[in-house]
Amino acid sequence: MRILIVGAGSIGSSFGGFMAKAGHNVTLLDQHKAHMDAVARHGLRISGIWGDHLVGGMRALTTADGLKAGEFDLIVISVKSYDTGAAVESINHLLDDNTLVLSYQNGLGNAERIAETIGWRRTIGARVIYGVRMPEPGVIDITVIAEPTALGVYSPDTPAGRVREIVAAMEKAGLPTVYTDAVATKLWQKVTYNCALNPLSALLDVNYGRLAQSPHTLEIMRDIIFEVYAVGHAMNVPLQPPTPQAYFDLFLNVLIPPTAAHYASMREDVRQGRKTEIDALNGAICRYGQLHNVPTPINLALTRLMAFYEPH
Repeated sequence: MRILIVGAGSIGSSFGGFMAKAGHNVTLLDQHKAHMDAVARHGLRISGIWGDHLVGGMRALTTADGLKAGEFDLIVISVKSYDTGAAVESINHLLDDNTLVLSYQNGLGNAERIAETIGWRRTIGARVIYGVRMPEPGVIDITVIAEPTALGVYSPDTPAGRVREIVAAMEKAGLPTVYTDAVATKLWQKVTYNCALNPLSALLDVNYGRLAQSPHTLEIMRDIIFEVYAVGHAMNVPLQPPTPQAYFDLFLNVLIPPTAAHYASMREDVRQGRKTEIDALNGAICRYGQLHNVPTPINLALTRLMAFYEPH
């Protein structure tokens, strides 16, 4: 495949690196010049739970200037949620009838924003639940994984057969991936996980395992989950497991243990003085809750606390 990664930070670079290693034609696009320069000069160094690799042969660009329509079979949007609109506008001119666009991101509303510009027929959704850090430009470290990435379509007009081929290619390349007929359900599962963990990890400067060890943070996380489920049910989202208590049990016993040592990327955003994705996580739950008359006081409190750290 001919693949463009838009937002080739840690997660985006992991996608691009493994796909390039498997023989696909990969172009990385990111405004982080030091990272792009390092990859162009020395290749991408990958370490961590999926082994040590040095991947060369990728184009590493800081602008889309010179790229042409029809040059890519798959465009992967891997920017922060607040940059989704700008990202999809920047690549709209590169699409032809066969180009598919994959939202490889955290939070709610990303696929919707992409589809506003390019249509649901081209849009693929993903639930991504593994962790990557970038200790220095040109280097990424795969730290944890809770479950395989899940790809799926929102529209019957999207070529599901091609999406299944993408899934098979990712799996073969060493990126654990499955196809799902319920991508919205999977995405809300991940959003629930992120809402419960990310702001607390950032505010308290602790990893996920520490949050699960304290009865105080456990109670807060339980309240967050129950609020998310109340909003999801009001919106008729097909949530799985179907009850908040069942999700809370899964969260504690299945999802947190393999990611216990992980710190939220939101914590790193705070430490670096960057904007966080709180508005696409807990903030989105609050907005949807307001629209559907569902109170979300705990999510609102965390959203306001995180706003304290937002750059002005």
